[in-house]
Amino acid sequence: MPEFTITVRANPGASRARIGGTHGDPPELIVAVRETEKSGRANAAIEAAVAQEFEIPPSMVDVKSGQAGRKKVLSLFVPDKAKAEATLQRLLAAQDD
Repeated sequence: MPEFTITVRANPGASRARIGGTHGDPPELIVAVRETEKSGRANAAIEAAVAQEFEIPPSMVDVKSGQAGRKKVLSLFVPDKAKAEATLQRLLAAQDD
């Protein structure tokens, strides 16, 4: 299965979970989760949120770097790289409603 790498900007402890929009240049995908970094569950929540958006099992998402930071590099193992790229572009273009 092809590996697809994305960079995300984590927002742990958010009032509501959401994924979409960008931070910085080059753009990082914003992933907000309710879990806090202190609980030790924020990375797992980020992996689960990304997996749901990309329609893959959470076990196919791995935090490659930035485990303790806000900027994280994730590896996704996707069946269709073109579909994954389209999903990423849709999420990057999303605005907070």
